Amino acid sequence: MTITLKKLWLALGVGLVALTASCASSAKTPNLGTHIKLTRTANTRDLGGIKTKNGLHIRQGRLFRSDALTNLTHHDRLDLQKKHDVKAVIDFRSKPEIKQRPDSRISGARLHQLNILSNLSSGRNRMPQYYRQLVTDKQDIRAYRSMFKILLQQKQGAVLYHCTYGKDRTGIATMLILSSLGVPKTTIMKNYLAPNRYLSASKLPQYKKGHWTPVRSAYLNAAYSAIDQRSGSMKQYLNSEMHLSTTDIQKLRTRYLTK
Repeated sequence: MTITLKKLWLALGVGLVALTASCASSAKTPNLGTHIKLTRTANTRDLGGIKTKNGLHIRQGRLFRSDALTNLTHHDRLDLQKKHDVKAVIDFRSKPEIKQRPDSRISGARLHQLNILSNLSSGRNRMPQYYRQLVTDKQDIRAYRSMFKILLQQKQGAVLYHCTYGKDRTGIATMLILSSLGVPKTTIMKNYLAPNRYLSASKLPQYKKGHWTPVRSAYLNAAYSAIDQRSGSMKQYLNSEMHLSTTDIQKLRTRYLTK
């Protein structure tokens, strides 16, 4: 009887330790936002809930990243309009890309086409150079600068920004936005790598294997290095290249963060 009780207490103790460890591990996992299930997109996410360095969180329903909004169903459009209150759409694709696969219009949402060139060269070995270009090319810098102007002007509703697959140009946009809001680099990287999972799981024909290049941490790190070489730090880059003053940063955080 004594031996049985000892075994029982031991089992309970091991279970409690395992549960505590599991909860601790879960607590350490940063919130990467919520995947929005639409019929014609695979990589649409609400960034709400992502935690900043000082313990605040991005507001739910204010910032969405996505792949292209081409051929959305009526239900998809209604979902974005009514349920998610999308008021501004930022399209980073080039003019030829937009002409070939234009966005479906969302009623009540203003469309901003910022025209950043896609990566015309194939092969993952060339991707780091493309990422360096995205944060150093004058036209691309102007596009991301315009993005921040839109974010500063958007007092209510959601801003949804996208490119074709929602991973490269959109990945850089997310890096810049999350950095301006004070999100840790480790969280930014995990958010950046998430499209690999969502695009791989998609049944849509445009996301078949071989149609798109998976993202890698080395690509985003190439952008970080280029930013450091150009400006010395992300903080300085946001100020000098994105033209964000201390007041602008505070306004962004007031507008898009919450406890």
